[in-house]
Amino acid sequence: MKEDSSVVEKIPRKNIDRNDKAFNSALKTPVPKEKSLILEPFLGKNVELVKLLFSRGEAFDSQGFITFFTDTPVYQFGNFEVCFDRESIKKSADNFFSQIDAVYHEIKMIWELGDLVFVEMDVIYWRKDGSVVSLPCCNIFRVEGDKFSELKIFMDVNPVFEPSIPVPDSASVFSVSQRKRLISPDIMKKHFAEDPEAKQRIETGFAPKWLLNGHNFSQQNSTSSVSQLNLVMEMQTAATKQDWNYFQTFFLEDVYFKVGASQELRGCRNIIDYLTWLYDIAEPNLPFEFRDTWELEDTVIVEMDAKYIRRSDSKSISFPWTHIVRFKDNKIREWRSYTDQSELWMNEISKLHGPRTFR
Repeated sequence: MKEDSSVVEKIPRKNIDRNDKAFNSALKTPVPKEKSLILEPFLGKNVELVKLLFSRGEAFDSQGFITFFTDTPVYQFGNFEVCFDRESIKKSADNFFSQIDAVYHEIKMIWELGDLVFVEMDVIYWRKDGSVVSLPCCNIFRVEGDKFSELKIFMDVNPVFEPSIPVPDSASVFSVSQRKRLISPDIMKKHFAEDPEAKQRIETGFAPKWLLNGHNFSQQNSTSSVSQLNLVMEMQTAATKQDWNYFQTFFLEDVYFKVGASQELRGCRNIIDYLTWLYDIAEPNLPFEFRDTWELEDTVIVEMDAKYIRRSDSKSISFPWTHIVRFKDNKIREWRSYTDQSELWMNEISKLHGPRTFR
C-alpha cells in the first residue's frame, strides 16, 4: 500500500527525540478517516512480492526463493535455527522440501503497512506417504527496496513430521463460530492462473508441486462453508487423473451435462463415459491455462485454454473453453461446457463420432 505523503510522513527509526514538540504534535494530530494509514488486504507492491516468493516455495525452487532476500537477511522458521544469509536459507529450504511432496499457502488475509507485510494463512503440506495436513501460520515480512530483509514464520510445523500429532479441523485460520468455515479467496491458485510471470514459469518447468503431482485439496467439515471453485478444480483434477470413484462424489445423481450444441446427458455415469471417450482420443496436456475464474452464488464460471495431445498423430492441440457449473447443496447439479473440440478428431476421425454421438 502506498503511503500518502500529504497525510503521513515516514519518521526515521533512529535518532527520534521523544521530547521533540513537533514529534509529539504529529502523534496527536488527527488524520482524516478517508486518508488514514490502515491495514489494506491483498493490495500493494510488497504483497505482490510475497506471492512471488510463495510461488517459488510451492515449486520447490530454492534458488529462485533466495533471490528475493537481501544479502544480510534474517530468516526464522518456527523454532528452527535462524538463517542470516542466502546460502543458509537455501540449505534450510532444500532440506525441508526433501521431506515433503508438496506445499500450498491457503492465504486468508495479507496486509501491507509501510515496509511490513503480515500474512495469516493455513499452510497445506502433502507428506511423502500421500497424507495431508493443514496448519495455521502467521508470517511477518520486512522489505528493503524490492527485497525481504526479514521473514519470520510463526507456526508449529511438528505435525508434518509426526503424523500421530492430532490436528483438529478447527485449528484452521478460516474457522469461525458455530464450527463453520470461511471461504478461501484462493489467492495463490489465482496467482498461478492469472499472473503472466507465474504462467510463464509453469511453461518453463516451475509449476507448483501440488499441481504437477495432481494432489487433491482436503475436503472440509460438512458443517463448513465450502469454496465451490475449489470443488470444481478438484473435480477437474479427478477427471484428468481418471479417478472416477472420487470424481462421481462431486455430482448429484441426476446431474445435467452438455458440451456446446451436442446432446444433453443425464447422470454421472454418462459424463464418465464421455470423458473416457475424449481421453481415448486425446491426452490432457497439463496444466491447462486458466484465464479467469468467478465464484457466484451456487455458480462457478471457469475460462481457460485447454491443451491436449491428439493420440492419432501426437499433435498438440489448444482451444478456448468455458465451463459454467451450478451447485445445489455443494453438489454439481448442472455442468455446461462451451467450446469447439472438433480439432481433436477432425483429422482422421469422422465428425459423426463427435460429442453428439460419442456413444
